[in-house]
Amino acid sequence: MKRLAYRVTHPAAVAGCLAFFTALPAAAQMNSLANGQRIYQTHCAGCHGVSGISVMPQAPNFARGERLNLPDPMLATTVKTGRAAMPAFFGILGERDIYDVLSYLRTMRR
Repeated sequence: MKRLAYRVTHPAAVAGCLAFFTALPAAAQMNSLANGQRIYQTHCAGCHGVSGISVMPQAPNFARGERLNLPDPMLATTVKTGRAAMPAFFGILGERDIYDVLSYLRTMRR
């Protein structure tokens, strides 16, 4: 059986492939931030404030980075199970949605 070897020898083709694959994570990140913002505005802004400045007593102020020093898995568990006056979002938000919100929260720090 003859083995076929494929080589890309044109520098422009190699550069084009590299540009395409390196742009994917940035585009995916922008989509996840937009999704996180949408979910935050729908489910979280009522207590934590539109800009992350809490409007409800004992709700963390995300603009000051409160609780954002915790690792994402811990924060995700809090979102899933709820805490004090915060309702549980398990079954309401999917895993990816929760992590998108956490990514968005980290952009609120002042």
